[in-house]
Amino acid sequence: MSTIAERQLRPEMLNLVRARTLVYRRAKQCQALVLGLNLTLPVASAVASAFMPTARPAIALVAVILGIFDVTVIEGWIKSRLKVGARLQEEFDCEVLDIDWNEFVAGAKVDAEETFEDGRRTLGTDGEKRLRDWYPTSVADIPVEVGRLICQRENVVYDSDLRLAYRRLLFWFIVAFVVVATAVSLAINPSFISFVLASMPAAPALTWALRERSRQGETIETLIRLKAESEKLLKAAITGIDPVEGRRRSRELQDAIFGHRSTGSLVFEWLYNRVRPHLESKLVHGAEYWVNLYKKVVA
Repeated sequence: MSTIAERQLRPEMLNLVRARTLVYRRAKQCQALVLGLNLTLPVASAVASAFMPTARPAIALVAVILGIFDVTVIEGWIKSRLKVGARLQEEFDCEVLDIDWNEFVAGAKVDAEETFEDGRRTLGTDGEKRLRDWYPTSVADIPVEVGRLICQRENVVYDSDLRLAYRRLLFWFIVAFVVVATAVSLAINPSFISFVLASMPAAPALTWALRERSRQGETIETLIRLKAESEKLLKAAITGIDPVEGRRRSRELQDAIFGHRSTGSLVFEWLYNRVRPHLESKLVHGAEYWVNLYKKVVA
């Protein structure tokens, strides 16, 4: 039977998840800070239009500089954190799901020294509880060859559902942002030049939202393909695929999952925390469906 449920509770595995959580959290906080600044600038520009018109060009210049700094520095740093987080999650998956490490795809594992401090931190009662039972415990009742694929599939489905919620939020953010920014600007000063000057500080935030929504759409398409592939492999494993072939194809699926993780984009922590209970319930239900299907076939 599978040892996934036991392996994921080992202290060294919990340390990996803890370190990964903190790496992503810092990157999300940085992303939120930049977005907050980008949202503050249009407000400052609107206020300046009403009380200090001479400050508008300076605010527009700050918005441009912030946009350049975001693209040239902040975005690169966030991407580097994404890759570290992806490698930490990959190490966890390889150990827990009994998958060989693919250095050609993932590179070297993250140095133990790099995760030492984060691994021994305490995330609070709720945070520590979330580290446990990362994968559904129902896979303990079936062979690891099938349980591994169920966990890989649930990884993909969970992430896809999270990003669908995020993409919907981004759509309404864009709509509300454009309507509010336009209405406020025209209400303060209806002239075209004033509208342009007031809109320039809003450009970075709007550009970010449009770019982020496009990225999420591409990511969701990738996850849909990975979901289909994982289900194809699951059905083959349930009906009796050769163990060696199944292990090889599972590693190929994991390569694709790692590629998605290391190049994807972040979802804000508050949204993740908000939808997580619902997504976890779906994850448990989905895993139980495949576990029961396997038991019916082999019965």
